[in-house]
Amino acid sequence: KSPRRCAVLFIMAEAGAGRASSAIPDALILGSGCAGLCTALRLLDAGAHVVLMDKEKRTGGNSVKASSGINAYNTSAASADGSAHDSVEAFAQDTAKSAKRNPEGLIGILAESSGAAIEWLKERAAVDLSKVSQLGGHSFARTHRPASGPVGAELTYSLLREVKKFEAKGQLKLMLGCCAKRLVTEPDTGRVAGVSYVDTSTNQEGFVAAHDTVLATGGFANDRTNTSLLSKHRPDLVHFPTTNGPWATGDGMKMAMAIGAGSIDMDKVQIHPTGFLDPADLKASAKSLCGEMMRGVGGVLLTPEGKRFVNELLPRDQVVAAELESGSSEFVLLLNQPMAAEAGKHIEHYLRKDLMVTLDGTHSLARWMLANAEGADGETAEQAAARAAAVDAGAALALEATINATLADYNAAAEAGVDAFGKTAFRHAPISPEERPLYAGRIVPVLHYTMGGIRMGADGAVLRDDGSVIPGLHAAGEVTGGVHGNNRLGGNSLLDCTVFGSIVGNKLAAEIPRRRAAAALVAGLGAEEEGSAGLTRNRGATSPASGPPHAPPLPNPPESSYSYYCGESQARTSASEAAPAPVLAAGPSHCPDALLEIFRKSCWAALHAHHVA
Repeated sequence: KSPRRCAVLFIMAEAGAGRASSAIPDALILGSGCAGLCTALRLLDAGAHVVLMDKEKRTGGNSVKASSGINAYNTSAASADGSAHDSVEAFAQDTAKSAKRNPEGLIGILAESSGAAIEWLKERAAVDLSKVSQLGGHSFARTHRPASGPVGAELTYSLLREVKKFEAKGQLKLMLGCCAKRLVTEPDTGRVAGVSYVDTSTNQEGFVAAHDTVLATGGFANDRTNTSLLSKHRPDLVHFPTTNGPWATGDGMKMAMAIGAGSIDMDKVQIHPTGFLDPADLKASAKSLCGEMMRGVGGVLLTPEGKRFVNELLPRDQVVAAELESGSSEFVLLLNQPMAAEAGKHIEHYLRKDLMVTLDGTHSLARWMLANAEGADGETAEQAAARAAAVDAGAALALEATINATLADYNAAAEAGVDAFGKTAFRHAPISPEERPLYAGRIVPVLHYTMGGIRMGADGAVLRDDGSVIPGLHAAGEVTGGVHGNNRLGGNSLLDCTVFGSIVGNKLAAEIPRRRAAAALVAGLGAEEEGSAGLTRNRGATSPASGPPHAPPLPNPPESSYSYYCGESQARTSASEAAPAPVLAAGPSHCPDALLEIFRKSCWAALHAHHVA
């Protein structure tokens, strides 16, 4: 057949003119955490067809584990003396100070978009964000969370509920337990055309073509693989436990870098100051996160000797530095009843998992702390209680006295408005030694987040190190670098996912009408071309999935684009010849990019389908 006829037949598959062909989704999104779900929902609301893929059989990723909240500038929040109110500028400055970067660029976008991001989550996904607290490193209370419990589970559940409504409409295909292995590119243009993957249930390989591919695959804070990015960039941190799930192995970063994506800040790995020690498994490499909100409501940190050593509301990296400098290997987080009441469902959750205990004043606290110092791994609660009752009475009295003196100093500083560590916010102080109950948990520093990742532009496009765009590839969330600099501010992770997931989703959604309009232009012409050639199913004609005549066997996906067979100029000429009269008159050099993209993608899908068949 002529190039024009081949082009028409292939484009008809994309235009929906009745040909049997696998539809090419508007977007393939890798990762089902907050970034992936926000991207998907923005696209689906715009009428897009989306494939959402995750290597796990459950959705949510590390976003489910987020506990403290999501930030947005809060103009109703005032400074202690009432002289200043929160603003976009104040939020950007706090973020930049923690990141040790300038408050422009990606940080500026994050801060400016935060208010709209919160409102969208509340209105579109009915996420409860009614509670607001002040976390470490923030000048104002601007971290929003649900009244019902940790924010991560609430947010991801609400987003997934809305996204899954589009399955019944035929717009969404959810592929869980499918591990992406390689980004497939067109060799002549470098455009990402899809992903090869492995179904983890059957070990079968597959390929998904898409107009655009979005990486929302998270970071590498639990990458213990033989290609470990953690070992490569921060071998000094490998021995730390982590709050991340086993899926956090930097897959998306590795795939993107393999096709030329640039990277930034790869050595910037965040250690969170508070991960719980589980008495049932003290040596576990994965720890439950003790949310930053627990210090935001007033919780204080103590050494095993019963002394404070840091302003608990400093940014995470500074609290961790103080922990490491103290010489202690673990610490105690202590809250009183008003603090616990504000923490609400968080406390209930931690108590239910035996990560925190209730104690009758500092007398019981001292005995519990001494018992921990001598405790065995995997003890039952009854065994731990019996050992606490049997500790040396003299040692317990001495530790109790030290704790009481520490709390007396803390209470006096709260009254004065500042302490020796520079702390100026003392929520729910004083803490009485006789208070019943007190709440306490055992704490260690843990790997939590990777600030580094692949380079992206302000619109979420994936960039090479020279700043050029990798066409067809976009990213949002922890897989990217450059937003958080040296140290991420607490509450900015879910915000990053929501803001840049929305930016990518909206950007790609805006391309859909243009692409479909171009396809519609040739749909009628395609039907006419088919009729004039006498090509009908009943006459055994070649279908669009048959590929060019006399083509060699289709090689692996990287070589299976139409341009592999015909070359770039022939592809543009064929697409131009398939266009309506105005484009034909203009000539191949003026073939619209949208039309060329449809032609190329449709040819690719048809050729690939032919090869698989």
